[in-house]
Amino acid sequence: TNLVKDDGSSVVCNVEYNEIDPLLKALSGGKEGDSADPATGFSKFPGNTNTLVMAAGRYSDVLDESGGVMPEFVNPKYANAEKTQFKSPTRLECMMEDYPKLLR
Repeated sequence: TNLVKDDGSSVVCNVEYNEIDPLLKALSGGKEGDSADPATGFSKFPGNTNTLVMAAGRYSDVLDESGGVMPEFVNPKYANAEKTQFKSPTRLECMMEDYPKLLR
């Protein structure tokens, strides 16, 4: 996706697999998420190879600026539909897709 900052600059970012369906639903007014293409049976938005390519110098600058801190989130796996019991212990995670958001 193309993220546009307040100053008008932009950065292209991958969208994590667990974020693509809610994003597509939000963009379509709730009409269509990540559904199979009727002609092929496959998603119109295939996955990536989880390869992260970056400029080492800029990466070092971002680490200095952020103190090595990345945005974190909790991604629990639930054992029931009511989401009242965890299937397994949950943990804090961060995603490589969030790194470009730190670039200025």
